[in-house]
Amino acid sequence: MKKFNILITDNISEEGIKILKQEQDINIDFKLGIKSNELKDIIGQYDAIITRSGTNITKETLQNPGKLKIIGRAGVGLDNIDIEEASRKNIIVMNAPTGNTMAATELTIALILAAARKLCEANNSVKKGEWDRKRFLGIQLYDKTLGIIGLGRIGGNVALRAKSFGMKILAYDPYIKRDKAASLGVTLLDTLDELLTQSDIITIHTPLTEETHKMIKKEELSKMKKNAIIINCARGAIVDEDDLHEALINKKIFSAALDVFEVEPPKGSKLLNLENVTVTPHIGANTEEGQKGVAVIIAEQIVNALHGKAYVNAVNLPFIKSLLPKQYQLYFDLTEKMGKLAAQVIKGRTEEIRVQYAGHIFKEDIIEPVFDSPLHYQPFTIAALKGFFEVILKEAVTYMNAPFYAKDRNVAIYESKTEHYERFTDIIFLFIKTESDEKIIGGTVLNDGIPRIVIFNEFHLDIIPEGTYLYFRNHDRPGVIGRLGTLLGEKNINIAGFELARIKTGEAVAFVSVDSKLPKKILDEILKIEGIIEAKAIEF
Repeated sequence: MKKFNILITDNISEEGIKILKQEQDINIDFKLGIKSNELKDIIGQYDAIITRSGTNITKETLQNPGKLKIIGRAGVGLDNIDIEEASRKNIIVMNAPTGNTMAATELTIALILAAARKLCEANNSVKKGEWDRKRFLGIQLYDKTLGIIGLGRIGGNVALRAKSFGMKILAYDPYIKRDKAASLGVTLLDTLDELLTQSDIITIHTPLTEETHKMIKKEELSKMKKNAIIINCARGAIVDEDDLHEALINKKIFSAALDVFEVEPPKGSKLLNLENVTVTPHIGANTEEGQKGVAVIIAEQIVNALHGKAYVNAVNLPFIKSLLPKQYQLYFDLTEKMGKLAAQVIKGRTEEIRVQYAGHIFKEDIIEPVFDSPLHYQPFTIAALKGFFEVILKEAVTYMNAPFYAKDRNVAIYESKTEHYERFTDIIFLFIKTESDEKIIGGTVLNDGIPRIVIFNEFHLDIIPEGTYLYFRNHDRPGVIGRLGTLLGEKNINIAGFELARIKTGEAVAFVSVDSKLPKKILDEILKIEGIIEAKAIEF
């Protein structure tokens, strides 16, 4: 029996450990609080690592990953894990975003109330024997506007609960669609500035990324209302603490409540000396139920992944092909082959790859954008990238690292949608642009359930992308096809299918399905036929 080794580097609930211990083929090692430089030396010995926020898994840590297949974060935030490097090394990064959602949601509501009603200061005052009611004049939530930065799981749940206080809810989140916000009764704003100027209370629920680092600083704080309250239960470095301190002591805003700090513990932080700051020691997920939930989820996911079963919440592969509906699986396979075709016919260095979805079945995203994840693409786009770079690079490209091959080569990736296309109910277009060439490939799945390539540049075709094809482009005049057929016959190349398309400019393209490989010397002879412009062997 093959044995899997799992390393646990932070405390997790015993409930999760029990799940791992039940598996006879899993060995567990505990190295709680291990440093990154120590982890680097032993990481390759393990098939999976389970961590929380206490362990940093950096690019250097993953320099020699050995047999490491999975990094599991027992929680939500992933800023302590280099997801991009893990993806390059084909390591799955997964988290447990739902396990402590309610714990973080409820703490946010608690801090909103504490900051608005000065509960902690009032508690401390009474315990010191004081009774100064005027000093603790607060702000009520009823009829106030709550601005939520990041309308994901936690932000959405905060919105639902804040509505029960009679609050108006605004949100800013460039990754959330308007219909989802509307379903929560939330007004989605286009800019952060709109939210800052209109909100009485602002709460932050985004991960820490390059985009969100210090996103709330002096300029943003100056746009808030004078009696505004800011809540941060996300990550400390999202708010510039020096600028926040200045805004609070100068009464630019009413108060702040913080569960997180840029450096934890926040020894020497000036914010700790302010009466209008409520603080907690990063306890957003710290409920018995929350800790049990994330441990159980991450343990079950890792067991399933190691055993080749379906798993969820892999942030650098935010979909599993086998779990997609059958029709989407067909389009997934089709776009990968469209990518392969594009790579075999395009000339020059690739500058841009664009995928356009047309039709009713593509109206809604197959997956929701994952803000923590470097992959913001739909599964079909990722499949096209894999097919394309696998051919270009002649190496093992995966669905996980394909987007990073594009990034490394400064290839711009775009996705777009349109409601319909005149000739087909549903179709995916792949546009490839280089410094010297452009290609357009369109693919669809017809009622017979067979994927087809139906558009090649300006030509309309009907190609089933399987096996080997001879692709050629020629001047549309008599005799060319006959001479080509004769040559293939002489070389014992059997033709299984023939698809030809012409345009008014006098050119034609053909895709000839053949039963055997096409050696270069045969392609060279084909190119000598008068009227042939180009000829290539295509492998699907």
